[in-house]
Amino acid sequence: MSKRRTKQAHAQAAAEPKRSKGGSHRPPVLRKRHVPNWPVLLLALAGMALTAYLSATSWLKAAPAFCADGSSCDLVQSSRWGSLLGLPMAFWGFLGYAALGHIAYRVRNAAWHWKAAWTLSLVGLAVSIYLTAVSIYVIEATCFYCLTSLGLMAALFVVISLQRPEGLPSFSWPSWAGQTGLLAVAIVVGLQLHYSGVFNSAAGPENPYLRGLAEHLTQSGAIFYGAYW
Repeated sequence: MSKRRTKQAHAQAAAEPKRSKGGSHRPPVLRKRHVPNWPVLLLALAGMALTAYLSATSWLKAAPAFCADGSSCDLVQSSRWGSLLGLPMAFWGFLGYAALGHIAYRVRNAAWHWKAAWTLSLVGLAVSIYLTAVSIYVIEATCFYCLTSLGLMAALFVVISLQRPEGLPSFSWPSWAGQTGLLAVAIVVGLQLHYSGVFNSAAGPENPYLRGLAEHLTQSGAIFYGAYW
């Protein structure tokens, strides 16, 4: 009878949450994810489809649907903010959505899963807000596709924020938010310096004189002849 009670006591003790020396409960142990993060994965796939379409139309020199020549969408897409380092800005967005999709589907460690997804979604949201502000206040035009991408990235950020697991080891929310926020700000500042011509004058604002000269030469049918030497 005493052995049975001893076994029951051990089982009850094992089932109870463990306490530290100070008497407080230990933080819950994070478990690996057994299934993909479907909400994040579906949103990421939608973003990949959108940005892949915009990238393809840019490389094929074709106008996206409902984006006629001279429209506000065309002004945004053809502006200097429409490309980065020789690649369409939409392609960089595709890489961001693809990274989020990979995390949602493959990364099973709960801590790494959330931290990586949070960081990527925060940076993506910051860049999307920056580009939207540029289109409204500088280009003075808006693009339906860009606004849709902004909405998808905002939804991803909200969903991932709400999924923050409890018991993250050595985690301080103010410190983490500050560090990732500084990273996002640094990337946006870098983009602004790039498009201001600090790193590459070709990416900066157009010279009105050179633009007028180019338009004049085009209208007059001027042809340049040269030789390899």
